[in-house]
Amino acid sequence: MVTSSQASRNITMNIYEPLFGFSEKIQPIPILAESVEISADGKSYRIPLRQGVKFHNGKEMTAEDVKASLDRYVKHGATQSMLKPVEKIEITGPNEVTLTLKEATPTFLEAFASPRAPAVIIPAEEASKGPNEIEFIGTGPYKFVEYVPDSHVKLARFEDYSANEAFEGIDGFGGKKTAYLDTVTFRVIPEPGAAVAALETGEVQLLEQLPVPTARRLASNENIEIYENMPWAFLTFIFNMKEAPGDNPKFREAVQVALNNEEVMAIATEGLFQLYHGWMYEGSTYDAGDVGKEYYNLADADRAKALLKEAGYNNEPFSILTDSTIPEHGKAAVVIGEQLKAVGINAVINQVDWPTALNIRLQDQGWNGWTLMMGIEPYLGPAALISTLTGEAPHFRANDEQLDALYKELIATDSVEGRKAVFAEIQKRLYAFFGVIKVGETGLMQAARADVKGFKPFRFPRVYDVWIEKE
Repeated sequence: MVTSSQASRNITMNIYEPLFGFSEKIQPIPILAESVEISADGKSYRIPLRQGVKFHNGKEMTAEDVKASLDRYVKHGATQSMLKPVEKIEITGPNEVTLTLKEATPTFLEAFASPRAPAVIIPAEEASKGPNEIEFIGTGPYKFVEYVPDSHVKLARFEDYSANEAFEGIDGFGGKKTAYLDTVTFRVIPEPGAAVAALETGEVQLLEQLPVPTARRLASNENIEIYENMPWAFLTFIFNMKEAPGDNPKFREAVQVALNNEEVMAIATEGLFQLYHGWMYEGSTYDAGDVGKEYYNLADADRAKALLKEAGYNNEPFSILTDSTIPEHGKAAVVIGEQLKAVGINAVINQVDWPTALNIRLQDQGWNGWTLMMGIEPYLGPAALISTLTGEAPHFRANDEQLDALYKELIATDSVEGRKAVFAEIQKRLYAFFGVIKVGETGLMQAARADVKGFKPFRFPRVYDVWIEKE
């Protein structure tokens, strides 16, 4: 509940379950909920619960556990905004809860199903505890065994797991899950070369991520299966709109026009990328088509120089903030810096560690541009993505009033078609004020031993519905 860390999610989503989650098609589906009934005024969500679901301590889940878990999320959840529309959470039966919203919020269920920091259900007696004080007790197909810092986390099959028989098989974060493996050990191997060596020798069976060149080398190894998890994230370049020269829209437009996105992506991702201008993945529900395409991947030096002159730019330093933790960030910053120098911008790279970068970007001074991979947000949809660019602390350190207004309209629109139309206007606005640049899309290369069957790349490594096939 309390962290949006991908590393944590990769393990805990095999242990815990929420009421709702996303399907493979990124639509909310019931997981621990049986269904949902929404009132005519859109303010009441009556949620019958699946019965017979057991926690890892043997206790059967009830409405009391659900209410206590959601109350805890309101206090400690890392995505507290998901329950911000909720006025009250009530137990309306031994196996039923009802959420009453302050006002109709058509996107509520989409937000509530978010896996970013999921509102998982835990026993009521655990829910009364604060962050980092609870026992690891969920309802998922695997239960926690041990955690050894800097070494591993070990899970074991939960023999009393209650699979969701309403589905034929797994579906995104939900569906009918089957734990075939007796135990699963998530090992901490920071050095990529050591991790790959462990895979090659059979010491480990699955790698969540490996370098792109290594994946291509291993593709011919009959003992190893390579998976391309694509698209995984947007690579973006974010402006500080509160400090010169990034406070000038013409300057920001000049940067957008100058960038050769293909060159940046090719180097930053070692070739694992695709170019697309849209702020939703191509072909997804909210894909806005050609809106803004005319501004994407232009690499027009002459036009950029003219815009810089129009902006009155006078060789002021342009500090590009990046970090040493995520390789794509640092590589992208270097290439972007060189491209901007080529059109006359005095670009300077400031590379720090990831926590320091996160702290600096919250300041109004001390940086001008920031390289950031946005993974889970575009996957979750328009409301999740645009919420990071609006509100009290948007990524680009200044509010765009038109974008803020469009976001409010988006979350208040009660039909998918209506929200698609609003999002098209949002994408148009993003390409009008240039507060953030989408550089491109990248993915993950994953690998498993050839005898690992059933594995399907997803937003986290689902170790259920996976088995090892021996001759």
